[in-house]
Amino acid sequence: MEKNIKKIFEILENVEPSVGLEEKILKNIASQESWQKKKKIIFADILSFVSVGTLAFVIFNWGKELIRSEFWNIAKLLFSDTAVVAVHWKEFLFSLLETFPAFHFAILLTPFFVLLMAMEIYFGNDGNYYRIK
Repeated sequence: MEKNIKKIFEILENVEPSVGLEEKILKNIASQESWQKKKKIIFADILSFVSVGTLAFVIFNWGKELIRSEFWNIAKLLFSDTAVVAVHWKEFLFSLLETFPAFHFAILLTPFFVLLMAMEIYFGNDGNYYRIK
């Protein structure tokens, strides 16, 4: 078996790589890295656009729900009957908490979190174009 391998290597010529092969490989690697960065930026752009649109929609709906709830009617008592609210402050806070549209507020946090993720893609430490130093 070893004789066959030696014969094969003796038959083969000493092949040298072409003159510009290293340069071509490095250019190809650089273009692939550039394309990967561009894809990340495009993804972050789309993610930001969608999350800002969703955030505006959710804020609008949360505002409508906040107006429809009894939250503002109870909150007005803080300004009109301050003495009574000061005496019964625990009950007042529990009433405010009961009428606060917490589910809509939790939904409001989701597009905000997605927007923060998109900002991490923009300003992250992966060497992209928008990195803050």
